[in-house]
Amino acid sequence: MKNIKIYTIIGALLISSSIFTACDTDFENPNNPTEDVVLGTKEGLFALATGIRQYYSVIALRQVIEAPGITTRELGVTNTFLNINELAKGGAELPSESGGITNPWVNLIRAKGMAESLIEGANSVELSGGTRSGLLAYGNLFKAMCLGSLIQMFEQAPIDNSADGAAEFSDRATVLANCISLLEEANDELASTPMSNEFESTVLWSQISLQKTINAFLSRYYLLAGNYTESINAANAVLNDGDTTNSMWVYDANNQNPIWNRTVNSADLNPQSNFGLLGTYIPEVGDGRIDFYLGADAGFANLDAGGQALSEMLGFFETSTSSIPIYLHGEILLNKAEAYARQSQLTEAVTQLNLVRQKNDDPLGVNANLGAWTGNETSQSDILEEIYKNRCIELFLTGLRFGDSKRFHPGFVVPSESNTTNERNRNYYPYPSIERENNPNTPTDPSI
Repeated sequence: MKNIKIYTIIGALLISSSIFTACDTDFENPNNPTEDVVLGTKEGLFALATGIRQYYSVIALRQVIEAPGITTRELGVTNTFLNINELAKGGAELPSESGGITNPWVNLIRAKGMAESLIEGANSVELSGGTRSGLLAYGNLFKAMCLGSLIQMFEQAPIDNSADGAAEFSDRATVLANCISLLEEANDELASTPMSNEFESTVLWSQISLQKTINAFLSRYYLLAGNYTESINAANAVLNDGDTTNSMWVYDANNQNPIWNRTVNSADLNPQSNFGLLGTYIPEVGDGRIDFYLGADAGFANLDAGGQALSEMLGFFETSTSSIPIYLHGEILLNKAEAYARQSQLTEAVTQLNLVRQKNDDPLGVNANLGAWTGNETSQSDILEEIYKNRCIELFLTGLRFGDSKRFHPGFVVPSESNTTNERNRNYYPYPSIERENNPNTPTDPSI
């Protein structure tokens, strides 16, 4: 325990510095250890690995969930803060100066830079084989998670941070290919040299299976890239893994659940009733996921932000110390359902879909408890629509609905003026002005 505390303190020092950002705003403090000293030792790398986990789960994860959650109507705005109201209005009214898009960009870029430093250090510091492979797999996973979230929100993203602030941007296909490559490399590292007990006991926590988590994100990114057979194979690797650990972000009094802090604690935001879904997407009567995620009526959102009916927050965000899943079991089943459907293997797709609808033994309690789907099992479009609906409900507030909406409904026309009922109000966010002012390679903003 003493060593963990030391690593956390050093990790906090690394996080608080700006060495992981592209802007050169450092002020030297002779009393602090230098980056070279910290990252040039095994203990420094362990501290950084602990710091990445803390920073991502408390700071970056909020941005992964909150901004897309507002854009896709999962969350309703109850405060007058400008940044979240700008996200709620969306459309052409969303300015590049908005903190609503600046915060996700800055925090994910910083977390990605920390992962890049960990990868570099693991390749340069003398370590045992199993400690090196563990650190590399861990660093690759976090970098892939950051890139995957960035490319759902922004049309392009820098794969690698740049010390001079002039990082090169890459398009969606290239970024997704890099996410996949990072995770495949992580799997290769662990297969060739299993992680050491030293790495596992010092860096990992009891509520994570590193191998299953890597495969879960591989299934996700293969699916987004259109590599459907590979997505199914990675999903099966998760489902068939003998490790029963549920991978979770864990919180305590000092590191609180970030979505609880923005909803239950501060009431800046609340979940929209019926998950923000309308029309044929409204959950069926008796869907157990309603009571799992949503509580009693909680009034209405601001009129300027839509005035939608709101519910109390439950599920993985009910208390300050509620754990948040790193991935959900239902996502893995729905990845398979979609991958089969897009390959016109419709019988297999419906089988996986029904595993979600009829689920009553979910390891985390996310159970629909519904009957088998009664729609047209010979219609690919109908099956995909039912998969989309279930992804919206099952994967509520995971940050995935923004990408799902664009993937399932690419022809949806986003209005140039704010519309507070459409399923999304942007296709991609404009690049933050802070990035454009410092990076000459920043692309042109998307129109909507």
